[in-house]
Amino acid sequence: MKVFANRKKIRGWRHQIKKIENWYLANSTPNTDKLSCWIDEYVKIWIDPWYRLEKRNQPLWYFRLILDKLTNLYDLWNKEFSNGDYPYDLQIWLFEINYIESELVSARVDNNNDKRTNFFIKCESERTFPVDKFNSKKFKFSDFDWSLNYATRNYYEKSDNLSELEIKNLLKSGFNQEVISKDADNVERLFWKPYDYVWIGRKNIKMEASNRLLYDDKELQNKSRRIS
Repeated sequence: MKVFANRKKIRGWRHQIKKIENWYLANSTPNTDKLSCWIDEYVKIWIDPWYRLEKRNQPLWYFRLILDKLTNLYDLWNKEFSNGDYPYDLQIWLFEINYIESELVSARVDNNNDKRTNFFIKCESERTFPVDKFNSKKFKFSDFDWSLNYATRNYYEKSDNLSELEIKNLLKSGFNQEVISKDADNVERLFWKPYDYVWIGRKNIKMEASNRLLYDDKELQNKSRRIS
């Protein structure tokens, strides 16, 4: 996925900041019924003028405001899905370079506490999380457990009907290859090449417990107001 440099002049930053709140409100209630059909629920940073056919990174100060709201969405979604009927794995995908591609994903899983790990290719090399780049008022690196992955450009030998020449050119361009199979009758080669790092974060147990206490306290306060 190519993300273009943020070189166009943006006017009316007060209006642009208001768009973050509108985006947040529009996505604060997830569709929990999707999981019944094994369809993942997700929200991307659908904020104009950056999220278009040609995506552009926002200025970092602006993206940190989005991360604050994405953290709030994580907590809201976690509460909604925990009251649902289907096990789920809630993840923040934080792209290190092309951060406009970051998103929140609730993935259906077989059992409670299972993790979906088939979205990206795991990065085995060591790399330090860019704390100074992304930490904001509400988004804190230490609130999450992180795994490092590659975002990749993928081509499939059969699905993409690749010719021998195309395969040769991919390998010359530094693409990796591996054999994948969904079942015994569906085996093909996958050619992939990293273009970014993706940090997948899940709220750690300590923070989830703290958030549950906070929500319970707020609900008690609201009930007390109604009674009085």
